[in-house]
Amino acid sequence: MKKIFFILIVLFITSYTYSQNNKLQKTEIKGDLTEVTLFYENGTIMQHGFYTEDGKLHASWESYNIDGSRKCVAIYNYGVKVGIWTYWDGNKITKVTYDNNKIIEIKEVINGKKVENNI
Repeated sequence: MKKIFFILIVLFITSYTYSQNNKLQKTEIKGDLTEVTLFYENGTIMQHGFYTEDGKLHASWESYNIDGSRKCVAIYNYGVKVGIWTYWDGNKITKVTYDNNKIIEIKEVINGKKVENNI
């Protein structure tokens, strides 16, 4: 699980690095939120989501691989991890349920078969 969190942190740091090039970032104000879409150099979407006025991640955040396939769908409530986060990695799907930044449950499916997890 620590590996997944590390990957997410790296992705968000990378997104700030890529934001220096306007061709790789699109932002749009929607009410009190800022919608952000980050792109790979080949034009496919890297990440898409929303920030609050004070810079907190909010609502759904989606990450994609360079080939356009989904990597992760995460949900934030004003910077707090909530709901079910889904990760795709080849034949493996991991669903992590959060409540107020705390992991409540982890479910994994590998090659269509459920894997037992202990947290």
